[in-house]
Amino acid sequence: MSKNLLIYVTVWYNTGIEGDGMMYRLRVVYGKSKDAMYISQDDTIKIFTDAFEKAMMPFVKSEVTGRIDINFAHPLTDGYTSTGEIFDMYLSEDVDTRYLVREVNKTLPAGFIIMSAEYVPASEDDINMRVYGAEYIISLDYTEKFKDKSLREKDEIRAFYKKKMQLYLSQPQIFIIKKSYDRMERLDIKSQIDSFDFNIDDSITITLSAGPRSNITPAAVMEGFSEYINEIVPYDVKRKKIYYS
Repeated sequence: MSKNLLIYVTVWYNTGIEGDGMMYRLRVVYGKSKDAMYISQDDTIKIFTDAFEKAMMPFVKSEVTGRIDINFAHPLTDGYTSTGEIFDMYLSEDVDTRYLVREVNKTLPAGFIIMSAEYVPASEDDINMRVYGAEYIISLDYTEKFKDKSLREKDEIRAFYKKKMQLYLSQPQIFIIKKSYDRMERLDIKSQIDSFDFNIDDSITITLSAGPRSNITPAAVMEGFSEYINEIVPYDVKRKKIYYS
């Protein structure tokens, strides 16, 4: 399998935590390509644990699992790719971040790649409690609709769905059906859509509320779109960035 993954790591410098030994808080921004899009959060932790071990990095292990003690900013939904995932971890030694990125990348499997790493103050609040938004790219999948179609027909199909999406997202209210085990309710998610814009390839860059206080997923937005046009439209999602205070 080719190593065509994308993982980014960002870490900001801190003074560390004193105790039995100094610990250094590392912030990692990473990405996942299609090769890793169905790898779960638990397996992601195992992959990073194996990679840091193979690279002989002095990471701090969880006393419960024996793996890297990771704090994800906002776990990625299975089936999505990303170029902007974030987690915090601790090292027991102050390792040069450029060296760390280079050596750990050598050991990561296809689907993951570390781009950068920085240390952050140990006194910062947990990053997962500070998340307030996330930016995504939603791309409609026209594979079936384009079969046996001319170039002009394909352009017309794209234009049709782009117009429908513009009308859908521009509504003063956007309702979705939220299902639970014992009931269904209609929710207006308009206030949780911060912004959207169409890219040159007609994909949509959209910023949504995310985090512990308010959270809406691209899947919920697209479920509402399918109801709006009375048609299920296949799509792909890439998360570009997580916003936190």
